[in-house]
Amino acid sequence: MYKHYFVMVFVFLLMIVIIMVCEVFISCTLNKNKKNSSKAPLIRNHEFHQFEIMKNGKFFNSVMVRSNVLKKHWYFNKSSREINMYNYTVSQNETLSEILIKYSNNGIDASEITLLLQQYPVLRQIKMGQILSWIIITKKKLQCLVWDIFPQEIRVYNRMDTSFTEGIIRFLNQLNDGLSSSILFIGKLSGTFIDSARSLGIEENCIMDITNALQYQLDFHKLHQGDRFSALISIMMNDDHSIKSKLLGARLCTAGKDYYVFRANNGKLYDCEAMRLGGNFIRFPTLKPFRVSSNFNLNRLNPVTGQVSPHSGVDFAVPIGTPVVSVGDGEVIVSAYSKIAGNYVAIRHNCHCTTRYMHLKKLLVKPGQRVKLGDNIALSGNTGRSTGPHLHFEIWINHRPVNPLTTTLLNVEKLLGHERTIYLNQVKEILPQLRFD
Repeated sequence: MYKHYFVMVFVFLLMIVIIMVCEVFISCTLNKNKKNSSKAPLIRNHEFHQFEIMKNGKFFNSVMVRSNVLKKHWYFNKSSREINMYNYTVSQNETLSEILIKYSNNGIDASEITLLLQQYPVLRQIKMGQILSWIIITKKKLQCLVWDIFPQEIRVYNRMDTSFTEGIIRFLNQLNDGLSSSILFIGKLSGTFIDSARSLGIEENCIMDITNALQYQLDFHKLHQGDRFSALISIMMNDDHSIKSKLLGARLCTAGKDYYVFRANNGKLYDCEAMRLGGNFIRFPTLKPFRVSSNFNLNRLNPVTGQVSPHSGVDFAVPIGTPVVSVGDGEVIVSAYSKIAGNYVAIRHNCHCTTRYMHLKKLLVKPGQRVKLGDNIALSGNTGRSTGPHLHFEIWINHRPVNPLTTTLLNVEKLLGHERTIYLNQVKEILPQLRFD
């Protein structure tokens, strides 16, 4: 009998100990979260009038695309202290103002709504059953509004300083599986082209396809605010519910001139005349563009010697140790040190074109080595005759230096014969779809 009571007491005490340990653990976790709350943004996701996501039809794709737009905005605003995301299905006789004020939990400035409606009165025409999604960041600012005009179109309104820009996402063709669509994205430049495309939910691989293909036709740093672009993209959902995007065609209009890119059946990108775009060279010898500290100038006054001498390349203000990449496929013909160039690399790309990379800290390739576009060949430095850390980059065509920032490189590839005929027929079909309205 005493043994029975002893067991009961032991179990009771053990339960008390377990409860105390759990309370200590929870307390520590809350304190830790409290300490970290000043660093991480507070993210709230609000769902009103829940709806069923169908596994087929344009409704499914509109949900997928709309979610992708919101995901992009969340990612690029995650430095904000607080991010609130809302989804709402419009009821009968409701207005945009009523919805944003009522369901934003007093988290939006009324002047934001007034400004948006003044710019885009069409938002007064929202109808029952349509879906609205919006993001509010710190200081009650409306960062993004997504209007799902089921089932054909989505309109995206993005903040640009003191105003909003409008983008359109239009569903053109739906495949029988219900999981892939041909979708047209229409936007205006607000900030950089890359940021403007991201704000519409365009995937990174498609954005890079456009910039890499057109970088020798135009300077993306000299585009103007309000320049228009459109991109026709095939979007499919993978088994893990992630999105797979493929660029079919794109149009960018700046200074009254249109630039086009289309994908052929071989997967490569070409212009309207079946000439390949961006497949042979990249513009910059670094993974991202850096400030130009000294331009190409064949009559430059040398800052070291004080004499007029040709500056046969471009200097980029890059920190020491920045990876330097080959701008195209080729063979390393020099990887050595000289008193003037310091550590430098020269690459022969074809019988016409050679590139040179100077003042390097560390050489990563050897003479005779084959390299491909984008391969790391060195780390930038400050060796040789140099006034400070930078990368000197040259392009020589037919044994003469040319301006790396403006030249159109040789070795152009084009489609021929039956392959060209098929491609041009595809262009005729896609080009009229790349509209701005």
